[in-house]
Amino acid sequence: MKSTMEKAEFYLDADPETTFSGYTKGDTWNGWACPYFEKEVAEQIAEHHGEIHRYENEEEYWAEYDPDEDVFKFYDDQDEEPRTFGPVETEKGKLYAIGAFCWTWVEVED
Repeated sequence: MKSTMEKAEFYLDADPETTFSGYTKGDTWNGWACPYFEKEVAEQIAEHHGEIHRYENEEEYWAEYDPDEDVFKFYDDQDEEPRTFGPVETEKGKLYAIGAFCWTWVEVED
């Protein structure tokens, strides 16, 4: 595992056409990448979350940033409570581990 954050590109396994710039320490969960993102990129992921989970025009999946708690909340029709991802202080500043250790992220290889 890397001891410092390194810049990398990531995509969700279900949507390889859309990549997001983030950082990695080399952590994995069940073989999937565990990325960290700057707030602006985390906002893009939150916006994209509903788009990639549209099934027969249902809008059951959506996400929002909660400035009072400084967390991103991801909602779906399977859980009553949203999944929340708050900030992590790193040597790169405050980053958000959106989906780390629970989503199927893939790191783009050079």
